[in-house]
Amino acid sequence: MNKYISIDFNKKNIDYFEKVKNSLQDPLGIKISKDVKWIRLNKKWNLSQFPVVIGGTGKPVLFLHGFDSSFLEFRRIYPFLKKKFQLVIPDLLGFGFTPRIASNRYNPGKIISNLIDIIETLKFKNKLMIVGASMGGSVAMNLAKEIPDLIDKMILLSPAGLFGESKIIPFPLNQIGATFLGLPQVRKSLCRQAFAYPDKSVGPLEEQIASIHLGCSGWRNSLASFAKSGGFAGTYEYMQNISIKTICGENDRILGKKEIKKIKQIDRLNFVGLKNCGHLPHVDLPSLSGKIIYDYFCDK
Repeated sequence: MNKYISIDFNKKNIDYFEKVKNSLQDPLGIKISKDVKWIRLNKKWNLSQFPVVIGGTGKPVLFLHGFDSSFLEFRRIYPFLKKKFQLVIPDLLGFGFTPRIASNRYNPGKIISNLIDIIETLKFKNKLMIVGASMGGSVAMNLAKEIPDLIDKMILLSPAGLFGESKIIPFPLNQIGATFLGLPQVRKSLCRQAFAYPDKSVGPLEEQIASIHLGCSGWRNSLASFAKSGGFAGTYEYMQNISIKTICGENDRILGKKEIKKIKQIDRLNFVGLKNCGHLPHVDLPSLSGKIIYDYFCDK
């Protein structure tokens, strides 16, 4: 890809982020956005800059968001945990506010490679602890396979993709699906589905957070490319000798009862179920989830 075209697309997404961050209705969204740093990577990524939230001091904790999401999903636990740890929250390659210029193909392998380059660029002095939410749980498992010696502990929040096989969505169905996911009513429905009690929990603030990154250049094509790759699946097979705790909401309508039952049956996943909680424990029950994360990472 032409270097100057790459830089132009990168600048478009940076400019877009700078424009919309001040339009966020959720004060916690504005607060976490102020800690975004744009990390420039090497020539493999066209010298592009990638958004990474970095805040707090202490042992480093890497947060990995879910499918078609962004760092903003961690806004509710960020203020509390920032007082205890150094939080590092990148947008995954091809998602959030990242530049869609590193490759014309977006797949699990490239996402992991991009994460490793971010980690190496930031030069952490201590082993990482990881929190992976939904698809981010599978990203965490995959990452642990590649760099097990750099990871201390992991928490998986309603992890998606631990079991089963990749389901490749061919062209043009991948493009049709991505377009469908961009429809306002579809976004609203998916947002509501993620909460235990959407009538009480979902309003304009949550709907805006769930959709604001759709304005980034290349959003639809990167999503379609990821769908064509098959995404993350069967990542339980990558489990390393790393301590894990898994937190799921008992009202999770996205994972579903069968998937949660599988997770419960695996002792090493160290399952904890939360009542009155949907697919996003860190959003539905941020105080409780933050305390569990803090206690687990501080427990020697």
